[in-house]
Amino acid sequence: MLVLARSAGQSVVLDERIVVTVIDTRGGVVRLGISAPGEVGVRRAELDLRPREPRSAASRHRADLRNPSSQA
Repeated sequence: MLVLARSAGQSVVLDERIVVTVIDTRGGVVRLGISAPGEVGVRRAELDLRPREPRSAASRHRADLRNPSSQA
């Protein structure tokens, strides 16, 4: 893993197409801005670590939220 030190307003360029800019640092939290082409997926890593609901269960859950009377 490459480790870099950057300050607010400084950027890192990845593969000539992706720019990651440090927007702000405050209280141990870093805010990043990411500029990337539309075909490049960007997501928070913790989303990959949580267990996923089967699609059918997720669809039912969304339907329940739209129509609370459908909950038994």
